[in-house]
Amino acid sequence: SPACFGLFCLDHNVTVYYGSDTASAPIQSGNVKNQTKMSFGVPSKCLTKSLLRHSSSIFDISTHQGQAANALSNDGLSDFICHMHNDLFIERYALAVLNASIHFKSSNWDAYQCHGWGIPAVRTACSNWSITSLTLAIDAGNQIGTIPTELALLTNLDYLTLRLNSFTGTIPTELTTLPLLEGLEIWGNQLTGTIPPEFGDLSSLTAVGLLSNELTGTIPTELGKLKNLTGIWFDDNLLTGPIPSELGALPLVSLNLSNNSLTGEIPLEILALTDLTTCTLQNNNLTGGIAPDVCSV
Repeated sequence: SPACFGLFCLDHNVTVYYGSDTASAPIQSGNVKNQTKMSFGVPSKCLTKSLLRHSSSIFDISTHQGQAANALSNDGLSDFICHMHNDLFIERYALAVLNASIHFKSSNWDAYQCHGWGIPAVRTACSNWSITSLTLAIDAGNQIGTIPTELALLTNLDYLTLRLNSFTGTIPTELTTLPLLEGLEIWGNQLTGTIPPEFGDLSSLTAVGLLSNELTGTIPTELGKLKNLTGIWFDDNLLTGPIPSELGALPLVSLNLSNNSLTGEIPLEILALTDLTTCTLQNNNLTGGIAPDVCSV
């Protein structure tokens, strides 16, 4: 019987394994008396055509992109996926760059990204074999590294959480091009730099958590364009400047800007929000009076 992998089946008497040896759980067995691990390898033509559109560094093994391309060229499935469904192959590349960026100790490169890719702490949700949710939380082992721009290639992503790790560097502006992103959690890291004003382009965003980093600069006024945004958690950073009055145009339910260095008066537009149930602004340099039942200052 054919060995099947997600949507795809091969007419061979083989077993395709999740892991790197025959002790790993099979996706589907063929002739169990003669089990053979499939190995394809990405041909240079497919690799070049698909990946050079996204990076010119795929042949430089010193780069994360080159390390990802090298891993995919030897993983046993990417060649097949590349030819059968290139969009899914590009998602696989994005995960491979993530792997290279944060130096996982182990990964199941023989697994499809919706069926056991990476280490157990990397959790994905999928729809039609495309990734819609990616979670790398504290149980991943406190990963150290940077957030790769290639995560923007996961174009069907609606939820991304990289919380409680030790990521450094800045928030990639490329993440603001994800058209379906509803939830973004990258709190509890060591991120620096500013909050990209391009966040205002994430029209589907409903919640954003950037707390407990080392972010500087001001809160972008462009956030006022996000008509679906109900939760903002920017507390425990190094933010300065005023609280934008534009936030008062949002359907906010929860707002936490505490433990920063914000200045100026609390905008009346925020105090007038009717659905705001949690508002925490203490430990800033704000001025003006406020009723304690509206916001905690």
